[in-house]
Amino acid sequence: MDGFVIEKLPGGIGSPSDFEYEWEEVVFHSRVWETGPDPEGATKVDLTVKTVRGEKLIDLESLRTFLTEYHEKDPETWELTAVDVGGYGGYAAEDQVFFFISPGIAAEVSIDRGRFTEEDLMTTAAGFHPESSA
Repeated sequence: MDGFVIEKLPGGIGSPSDFEYEWEEVVFHSRVWETGPDPEGATKVDLTVKTVRGEKLIDLESLRTFLTEYHEKDPETWELTAVDVGGYGGYAAEDQVFFFISPGIAAEVSIDRGRFTEEDLMTTAAGFHPESSA
C-alpha cells in the first residue's frame, strides 16, 4: 500500500477498504479493516494503517506537532510515549502509534483497544514499513 508492506495483522479483523485524502498539504493513504454490520447495522473499525506524506514532515518532532493538530489533541495533555517501531523513532498513545520514516514520509497505526492488545498494535506497526526495508 503506497510503497509500504503490511507483514502482520491481528486475527479476527474485518474486511479492508482503502482511502486517500489530504489535510494541510499532507497526503494520507489508509487501509481500514472493519467488522460488521452488527444487528443494528453499525460497523466497527478494528485497525487502520496510514502512510503520511508531506514536505512539512522533516523529523519526528514536526510529525508529532502535525499529528497533534490533525487529531485535535491538546499538546499539554496528550500522553505520548517515545517508542522504537521496527528501527524508526515514534510515539505511542493508548490506541495508536506513529513513526517517522524519512523526511516527508511517516506512518501511523491505530487499533480498537477494546478488542485488541497493545502487543497487537505494536506488532502490526513494526510490520508496516517501506517495501525497500523488507
